[in-house]
Amino acid sequence: MKDNNGVFTERLKDARKINRISFRKMAKMLGYKSPSSYMYIERGDVQPTIETINKISEILGQPVEYFFKLNVQESQTK
Repeated sequence: MKDNNGVFTERLKDARKINRISFRKMAKMLGYKSPSSYMYIERGDVQPTIETINKISEILGQPVEYFFKLNVQESQTK
């Protein structure tokens, strides 16, 4: 599965449509004022915050890893 900027865009789009959630409704559920704010996430144009990633996964009923490729780097202290 190809990701766009860490977002599996087709999975995100398909899950939203299966749940019959419009851009406008999804944006409202996430606390955005404009539907385009969510649209940019779904297209992979912007990377959402961890909080938003968790909300999206909860709304669409899938684990975070299903929609987002997370690159967690271990911090090194010396």
